[in-house]
Amino acid sequence: MNKEKIQLIFDRYMDIFMFGSKSISSLMSSQLMEELSIEQFSLVRLLYMKGPIRASELAEKQLVHKSAITVRVDKLVKKGIVERQRDENDRRNVYLRLTKEGTEYYEHLANKINDFVESIVRKIPEDEMESFLNVYMKIADYIENYKGGEECGL
Repeated sequence: MNKEKIQLIFDRYMDIFMFGSKSISSLMSSQLMEELSIEQFSLVRLLYMKGPIRASELAEKQLVHKSAITVRVDKLVKKGIVERQRDENDRRNVYLRLTKEGTEYYEHLANKINDFVESIVRKIPEDEMESFLNVYMKIADYIENYKGGEECGL
């Protein structure tokens, strides 16, 4: 593929990605998450999916500095959604986990989000959606495994 074609594809991808991400985040924030920011929701979702986890692991998974996680967690602790639990075997380790109320809140929010997403994608044929997701997963995989230009001869 020539450079111009690659640039055109990249430009289109970035336009769609930026518009889509911003639009979905805005809609979800305004209509679905009155209590949480997108960042806080993402943290709660990780805790729901992964179970108790240390703050440093959360920071790594969210690609942010540990101090950013601390600020988010403090706010979620005050809301009664997250709790800190010290490891009995190694008291230096503190694990974060959802409270019972946090789990119920996440499940309620996840149901609302699923309904919202369903209303958006309902008109897209299933095979087109599968193709889109397959390509998107390939892009994500290439990005995750990118080694600083080795693959493209830089």
